[in-house]
Amino acid sequence: MKKRLWLAASLLVIVILLAVSYAGHPKGMKSLRWLTDEEKERVIEIALNTPEALSLLEKYSQYETRVNWVAISWLFNHAAELGKLDYESVDKGIPATVPESAEFYSQVEIYIGGPPDYYPKYLLSVAINPDTGKVAHVEQYGLKKLPTAP
Repeated sequence: MKKRLWLAASLLVIVILLAVSYAGHPKGMKSLRWLTDEEKERVIEIALNTPEALSLLEKYSQYETRVNWVAISWLFNHAAELGKLDYESVDKGIPATVPESAEFYSQVEIYIGGPPDYYPKYLLSVAINPDTGKVAHVEQYGLKKLPTAP
């Protein structure tokens, strides 16, 4: 009896874990569109308030932002393929290399650190659904200035 109860409880836990892990990533858009100024400000604010950005901004107060698009193909709720697109891709069209299954997100690039007019120390790329305000993916890169030729 105890063995069956333990087995039933174990199976229930497994089912719950599977359901949670496959609940999905924040859904993206199926096509691109122009963002209003308010939407741009909103996605920038959301990106600046991610834990990754807040952590870096505690150390470095200087930053610069840019808004682009990113196409993400998902595999088991993990970003399997990312393709950065210019903001103007709304008019240019989606490149043929982007899979039909890809979802589109606003991508806020945050260049953090360093004095003005100098190479930044970090780049955060934050993918956000502009319709829902949900963060779908964050990538952080450390940047180094390459030496210049004499």
